[in-house]
Amino acid sequence: MTREERLRSEDMGDYFRVAADSRDLNYDKFVAKGEVATEAEESYTSHNTNILDVDGTVKKILTTDYVQEQLASWKK
Repeated sequence: MTREERLRSEDMGDYFRVAADSRDLNYDKFVAKGEVATEAEESYTSHNTNILDVDGTVKKILTTDYVQEQLASWKK
């Protein structure tokens, strides 16, 4: 997630919800007058988040409803 996307994102706990970019093309707001913030302090990257190993990835995937439903259907 870029700094621009992070500025209009909401931390939902397990994921970020990023709102659509609804800026208009009136560049005076951004350049001449400096009224609108266009970037967060930092991007959201693999350098500032928890990187999952294989076991962590499997555990995360197993928490999804879709995977749980598929596993349940195979057991029938």
